[in-house]
Amino acid sequence: MTKTHCRFALFPPTIILLSVLLSAAHSQEFSKSDLLDFADSLFQQADYLNAAHEYRRYLFLFPGEENSDFVQFRLAASYQNAGKLESAIQAYQLLIDTFPFSTLMQRAQSNIAQCQLLEGNKEMAIRSLQQFLSTYPESDLAPRAQFMIATVQMEGKDWEKASKTWEKIAVKYPDTRFAEASHRLICIVRSSKLMPQRSPTFSGLLSAVIPGLGQAYSGRFLDGLQSLTVIGTIGAGTAYYINREQYEVAIPVGLLGLFFYAGNVYGGVQAAMTFNSRQEDKFLDGLRDEIHKSGLFGMSRTRSTDISLVLLRARF
Repeated sequence: MTKTHCRFALFPPTIILLSVLLSAAHSQEFSKSDLLDFADSLFQQADYLNAAHEYRRYLFLFPGEENSDFVQFRLAASYQNAGKLESAIQAYQLLIDTFPFSTLMQRAQSNIAQCQLLEGNKEMAIRSLQQFLSTYPESDLAPRAQFMIATVQMEGKDWEKASKTWEKIAVKYPDTRFAEASHRLICIVRSSKLMPQRSPTFSGLLSAVIPGLGQAYSGRFLDGLQSLTVIGTIGAGTAYYINREQYEVAIPVGLLGLFFYAGNVYGGVQAAMTFNSRQEDKFLDGLRDEIHKSGLFGMSRTRSTDISLVLLRARF
C-alpha cells in the first residue's frame, strides 16, 4: 500500500475521533444544566433516591463547579427525605468540611441534628442542636432548633423542661411563629397539674385489703371483679377443706390462693401506673395536636404521631 493510500486510510478514523471529541464536548456542555434540572425534577416528584443518584453523577462529572455546595446540599436532602439518614449525615458533613464558607453551612448543621433525631438518637440530636444554638444564636433557624429541643423533651413527658424551653423561645424570639406556638403550649402544660392521676401505692393497698379494689379504683372494673371472684373462690375452697381437715388439699389450694392474691396486689399497682400512663399519653396527644395545627413544620395533622420522629422534609 502506498503512502498516499495510508493517509487516506487513516483519514476516516481521524474524522470519527474528532467527531466523537466534539460531540463529547458538546454533550458535556449540554448535560451540565440539563442533568441538574433532571435531578431537581426527580426531587420535586419525591423520587429521592434517583435524585440522589443524579446529584452524585453531577458532582462526579463536574467537580469544582461554583454551585457544588448547593448540589451537595441537595444530595444530602435527597438522602434525608428518602430515609437514608446515615448517608444524609455523611453528605451534610462533607458539605461542611469541603465548603466551610458556604451559605448553606447553618442549614447543613441543623439538618444533621434533625437526622440524628429521626434516627432515634435523641441525646446526640439535642447536643447537636445546642451546639448549633451556641454557634449561631442569631440564625433564622435558631427558633426552630430550640423548638425541636422542646419537642424532644415533650415526647419524653418531661413537661417542666419542655415548658422552660418554650419560655426561652417566647422571650428570645418573640416575633416568630415559634414564640406564638410556645405561648399556647405553655398554657396547656400548666393544666397538666389537673391531669387525673392514681397512686400506685394506694391502689396496691386497696387490692391488699379487698382483692380487685385497686383495679376498680384505677378504672379497670372487670379486672377487679375477676380478681375478687378468683381469690374469693379459692379462699372459700381453702376454708372448706380446712373445715373438713383435708389439709393435703387445703394447703396446695391455699398456696395457689396466695399466688393469685400477690398477683392481685401487683395488678392493683400496675393498674394505677397504666391509668397514669394513659392520661399522660392523652395529654401528650393534645400537645402534639397543637403543634400540628400551628403548621410550624409543614406537617399534616396526625394524632398519636411522635413529632420528634416525623420525617421533616429537607428543602432547598
